[in-house]
Amino acid sequence: MIAKQVVRLAMDITSLCAGPAPSAEELAVVAEFVRATNAGELASLQALFAADAQVNDQLRNFWGLDEIAAWLAAEIVGERVELRLLRIRKHYDAIIAAAEISGEFEAARTAQPMAVDLHFTVQGTKIVRLLVLLARDDALEPDIRRVP
Repeated sequence: MIAKQVVRLAMDITSLCAGPAPSAEELAVVAEFVRATNAGELASLQALFAADAQVNDQLRNFWGLDEIAAWLAAEIVGERVELRLLRIRKHYDAIIAAAEISGEFEAARTAQPMAVDLHFTVQGTKIVRLLVLLARDDALEPDIRRVP
């Protein structure tokens, strides 16, 4: 049943692709990440990552399955994160998924849903790197660059 959902979702997200198309395997991994995130399935999410994977979520690094599993449990499943894909593009070895993200988390000075870019690097059927970056369309300078 889940496999059919993933195939259907992968086919659906193909219509969101711009530029060079990700491979079928890459699309299936991204589709399964979105499906498992929205379903709150911790074990399914953990199974997507390689043993030595890296996640960088807003400048915080998580290395290896133990750290990533803790991050997934607390900040993805624990905060009931939901993703709505808007667009997908391949850029060299990265699959960049533009999405709206919402959940039970506090987002200082930001209304939900928030725009994010999810940068996936996939090897075979595993995520080896995931970067989660806020995406803004406005011209304001990011807080991190402001001098008090």
